[in-house]
Amino acid sequence: MVAIKTDGGQIGWRFGLRWVFLTIAGWAIGFPLGFILGEIALDNAGVEICVGAMVGLMQWFALRRVVKKAGFWVLANITGFIVSSSIHAAACYFWKTPDDLVHPLGVLMWTLSFILGGALTGLLQQRILRRQVRRSGWWVPASAAGWGLGEIGLAIIGFVSPVMRERSVVLLLLRNLIAPTAMGAVILGIVTGGVLIWLLRQPTQQLPDTAT
Repeated sequence: MVAIKTDGGQIGWRFGLRWVFLTIAGWAIGFPLGFILGEIALDNAGVEICVGAMVGLMQWFALRRVVKKAGFWVLANITGFIVSSSIHAAACYFWKTPDDLVHPLGVLMWTLSFILGGALTGLLQQRILRRQVRRSGWWVPASAAGWGLGEIGLAIIGFVSPVMRERSVVLLLLRNLIAPTAMGAVILGIVTGGVLIWLLRQPTQQLPDTAT
């Protein structure tokens, strides 16, 4: 059994803030990286995969402080979003649905894809948590809800923001990239971080494994 560190308030607001900030960092890196990769080969699937990968990596930096042997966390994110983005791309191709965030149907497709990706990653990550915390099954719906709500928040910011006609590149980046991604990341970080704190405060009562 791998022990969870619960001393010094590590599983509290400091951990929660670190989790949210690192989630924002992962989304901020993954989103533009995904667009670049998408232009080269993977189209919009590159965005989902890169965001999932970078968020998983950044979250691992927070998680490794309280849960040992959590390296699979990143691979779980990558795997889940490779599957969901592939299904998303296939659905858009065969059903001829829009694959952008301008049309409501496109928003729905992206949201469903992120929910599926969150559920798949949550299912894989639950295998890390289940031996260390009780009620680890709650992580699966929390992950799905966090990713889905985050995508909705991203889309809402894009819809309600006024069209900026200024020539300032900074303002255009703020509206079209920074504000939407920040909103999506904050929602994801708060939802998943809150549930994770609740789970980590309920460690299993098994003794550490002394076997070699």
